[in-house]
Amino acid sequence: MLYNKKMINERLLNAIEKSKDYIGIGEAAGYIPELLNVDSDNFAFSLVTTNGDVFSYGDRDIVFSIQSISKLLSLILALTDTSPKEVYEKVGSEPTRYEFNSIVPIGDKPANPFINAGAITTTSMILGANNEEKFKRILNFYKSLSNFKESSLMKDIYESEIKTTDRNKAIAYYLKSKNIFSADPEEVLDLYIKSCSIGSNIEGLAKMGAVLANNGYDVDDRNMIVPEPIVQIVVSQMASCGMYENSGNYLMNVGIPSKSGVSGAIVGIVPGVCGIGVYSPRLDKTGNSVRGKELFKIISQDLGLNIFV
Repeated sequence: MLYNKKMINERLLNAIEKSKDYIGIGEAAGYIPELLNVDSDNFAFSLVTTNGDVFSYGDRDIVFSIQSISKLLSLILALTDTSPKEVYEKVGSEPTRYEFNSIVPIGDKPANPFINAGAITTTSMILGANNEEKFKRILNFYKSLSNFKESSLMKDIYESEIKTTDRNKAIAYYLKSKNIFSADPEEVLDLYIKSCSIGSNIEGLAKMGAVLANNGYDVDDRNMIVPEPIVQIVVSQMASCGMYENSGNYLMNVGIPSKSGVSGAIVGIVPGVCGIGVYSPRLDKTGNSVRGKELFKIISQDLGLNIFV
């Protein structure tokens, strides 16, 4: 549980120091070539409270692609543009033991919104006259959540990813063949990859988490950005499915609803308390940041942030 700024700063500095034991462990995501061009030992961390206090450390000015954290955006917009009933008629809500880019956990529909098949499906449900308008909506929505006004499409990441996305292309066409969506699979996939290629700094990521931790209200001006019923759905899905096939173990050991991306970013939410962001590109075999995951575990224990305790 958080108490005061001095205590928070001291404990966060201590936790970051402990996490240095995990420097050099894991590898950056090699299947997206452009992600190999970043320094694998980059590190940034931020915690933003629901009162608007910000604690940031490390390479706070580095801009990285949010990758699968964009699945939060597509889920929220799909829920907003349609309804929970319509979304979950096309996407399941249960965790899966299969890899995030596997075709296996689709069945009658994708297992959950946070595997690639699920996120491609929710992306297909976002409204707009064309892909340009849809992406503008997604980007502006992230800017409103993160207050990172400089956020934009990272073109090098997008171009690298779109050239190496054969697995996702197969998933998109498979979903179309099962009548899960009727849109052009190429256009849906393009929008999905662009969403993954949105750039953020670490404070923006933590601010996004803080908005969700604050029941969807901006922590600065207190205006509602996300309706509370949608926040409840998204945070519960983060808890059960947000860390790929490692989600159950992570929730048991860390106790913070989180969503990771293969850029090495993780966003975490402690309802009513804070949003947390970490960026460290070296990943484990499930696609989660090694140092980031361990740092979440340390601060959960040291600051009493486990939602089950």
